Amino acid sequence: LGGATQHYRAELSGFFGIDLARFLPFNLARTWHLQLAIFWVATSYLAAGIFLVPMIAGHEPARQHWLAYGLLGALAIVVFGSLIGEYLGIHGWLQQAWAWFGNQGFEYLDLGRFWQILLTVGLVAWVVILFRGLRGRLRTEHIGNMPWLFFYSALSIPAFYAVGLLAHPATHFTTSDFWRFWVVHLWVEDFLELFTTVVVAYMFVLLGVVHERVALTMIYLDILLYSAGGVIGSMHHVYFSGEPAVHMALGAFFSAAEVIPLTFLTLEAWSFLQLGTAQESRARKPFPHLWAVMFLASVGFWNFLGAGIFGFLINLPIVSYYEIGTALTANHGHAAMMGVYGMLAVGLALFCVRYMAPPERWSDRAAKISFWSLNIGLAWMVFATLFPLGLLQLYASVNQSYFDARTLKFLTNDTNRLLQWLRFPGDVLFIIGGVLPVLYLCWLAIRYRILPARPIPEQAGLFTEVERLEAGG
Repeated sequence: LGGATQHYRAELSGFFGIDLARFLPFNLARTWHLQLAIFWVATSYLAAGIFLVPMIAGHEPARQHWLAYGLLGALAIVVFGSLIGEYLGIHGWLQQAWAWFGNQGFEYLDLGRFWQILLTVGLVAWVVILFRGLRGRLRTEHIGNMPWLFFYSALSIPAFYAVGLLAHPATHFTTSDFWRFWVVHLWVEDFLELFTTVVVAYMFVLLGVVHERVALTMIYLDILLYSAGGVIGSMHHVYFSGEPAVHMALGAFFSAAEVIPLTFLTLEAWSFLQLGTAQESRARKPFPHLWAVMFLASVGFWNFLGAGIFGFLINLPIVSYYEIGTALTANHGHAAMMGVYGMLAVGLALFCVRYMAPPERWSDRAAKISFWSLNIGLAWMVFATLFPLGLLQLYASVNQSYFDARTLKFLTNDTNRLLQWLRFPGDVLFIIGGVLPVLYLCWLAIRYRILPARPIPEQAGLFTEVERLEAGG
């Protein structure tokens, strides 16, 4: 769908001679592309959370797998139901029910309100499943321990996604857009980021790659840095939505400063991985999760480049005024969304399916091909097309007008059309070399699935309380 959406920009009249618009109009392809990206990332998070719970708790409650299957079925209903609803709504076949079962018209919240409510309920059910598996461990742990931090970060996901229900097509645009960006920024860029850090840290602890105290330091640093700037920095999304002027001032300052915590987090993640590499080199057995860890390492790189550098370039009000909605926005969005959450989703998938597939059936070569193809393909997409096209649009917007920079005439001129076609090799590499090997590894894990081993024994507490000393006689 991403390739088809991009091809519309390079060839308006069809898809290599096929009249694709008759079956898949551009607005539908783009809606499905964005929604499936969000669903895919969310599904990987839900699956990884459920997969990690027995490792954290040391046991799995009876019939827990049936709850997991039920959640998967409910998620499938939401995904396919919303996609069908969006198809019907865009064609005008739902009449007055379009906002409930079709397309609300809010980017990132395109799905109908009925499906949005069901997804929120599903996320709450996921937290219940996690708590059911963790409650025995949580009773014996301090609230500052990693099990509690894992649970708190998971709890924030349905809590802040539910805020999106306050955005409604019938309310004023300023109000709706404010609540929508609670999902776009606070949910996606802050609380999913927090869950990312906790999950990655816990994975490294469970794998024996780093010590618990190092992981806890990383998590608390993440909490402090994002709490300091990320929450207020979300105001950079609503510069021109009719909000008070103070939102522009605070949003400009804190969003510009967001590159600072991202730099610290990237440096901390690098030292995090160096510790793991040093410990791996001392191990006698080969490390089975090398390429899962490599995907996690790429998350730090793309977090710094996509969210930090590319985000910083467009977040100042004077820049945003001229470029908002241009290819520079798409450049930031693709590098950050796929580079951070997409790479993490693949890393989590490889981590889980590696336990399911027998060693003799596993292919590190396929994982390696996927890693390099996805990263090179994404870099190609960004630097060959989106970034230079965005610079040309920004130049046209400043020197001519914002309207001219977004006209079809400008977007289809010879230079821009060449830039659009230059993306083609990167997309082919991304899809064939990156996606297909991951699907192949998932198929191996399902086809030759081994029975799960006994859960790991409970670990020692990951938090040390200061003992009080009795005063001597």
